Amino acid sequence: MKMDSRVFCKKKVSGFFPEDGAIFMSNRSTLKECFERSLFGLPDTFSGFVKNVKAGMILFLFEFEERKLYGVFKAITDGGMNIVPHAYASSGKQYPSQVKFTTILHCDPLFEDEFCDVIRDNYFSTYKFNFGLCKDQKVLCGFSIQENMKFHTLFIRREREKESGIFRL
Repeated sequence: MKMDSRVFCKKKVSGFFPEDGAIFMSNRSTLKECFERSLFGLPDTFSGFVKNVKAGMILFLFEFEERKLYGVFKAITDGGMNIVPHAYASSGKQYPSQVKFTTILHCDPLFEDEFCDVIRDNYFSTYKFNFGLCKDQKVLCGFSIQENMKFHTLFIRREREKESGIFRL
């Protein structure tokens, strides 16, 4: 399902600051650590952005190598510097701009083509976008993930019913 953020946001959204939500980034090697530590991190060049993330804000995680969006998460701390010193050291890079989070909805990730229209105004090149979300983008990203989860749940239920010989429409 594709949705256009222009329909839902009254002003053109650039995503420079996290108005109502934020997308953090990871790669394959840092994805696991993000979830193990319940910690999102970005390079220090994003410290201004991360310091605007407040406890209670809705967050998502974009794994940029496979181009998948994970969610839905909620910040449990304000964004800051070195909340967990030496986090991500195994990656050989530093991500000191950090925020702790908790999972509020666990479901299958979305591929970029399933959510890109929601954040269309945030794109500044073909594959790069700003991380801030307005209220409507936050809601629509969450809605897209929930719809994906409902479809997946329905598919699994139908497969189990077929296997057991009980099938309902």
